Amino acid sequence: MCEVGRIKHHLKHNLWNPKSTILFVGYQAPGTLGSKLVNGEKKVKIFGEEIMVNARIEYIEGYSGHADQEWLLNFIYSFIQKPKQIFLVHGEPESQEILKQKILETTNIPVTIPDFGETYELKEAKLTLAHKLELTTRYKPLRLEVLDRMQKLKDEVEDMTQILKEEIITEKAKDAEVASINERIKELERQIVKIIERIV
Repeated sequence: MCEVGRIKHHLKHNLWNPKSTILFVGYQAPGTLGSKLVNGEKKVKIFGEEIMVNARIEYIEGYSGHADQEWLLNFIYSFIQKPKQIFLVHGEPESQEILKQKILETTNIPVTIPDFGETYELKEAKLTLAHKLELTTRYKPLRLEVLDRMQKLKDEVEDMTQILKEEIITEKAKDAEVASINERIKELERQIVKIIERIV
C-alpha cells in the first residue's frame, strides 16, 4: 500500500515523470499513499517532500490477494461441522457489515465484528465480551496515530539502513552524497532527542 519500504523510493523517483506508469494490482486501504494515488491525488508527500503526480496511474482489481465475498461464503459453506461463531477482523466497515448480513442470511452462524481492544470468550456456543480496552481520553485517534507513526518511522529507518548499506558498501554513492546523508541523519538524531526530552 506504499506506506513503507523501497516502493516509496521508486515512487519518489518516478511519480513526477509523465513517461512512467504506476500499476496497482491489489487493494489499497483508505488513508494510505497507495489509496491516495489510486484515487487520483495530483500531489503527495513522500519523505516530507511534495511530489507532483504526473505518471499514469493504473489499477487492476482482479489481482487482489483478498478473497471476495463469494469465495469467503464458499469457504464457510465447505465446513462439514459449522463454526459456532465467526469474527470479521479485516476489511472496511461497510464491506464487513454487508458480509456479516450475507453470512447470517445464508448460514445462520452468529457473526461478530470486534472493536479495537475487545477480547471475547466462547464457551459452549455462548459468546461473551471478556474485556474491552478503553483509552481514557477524547483524543483516541491522535494517540493511536502517534503509535502508528512510530512504527512506520521504525520500518522506514530499517529500510533506509538496508538501502544505505548496499549503496555505501558497493560504493555506488558518491562521497558528497554520503556526507549529505550523514548531515541529514545527524539532524534527525537531534530532532529525536528533542522529542524524547519533551516526553520524559
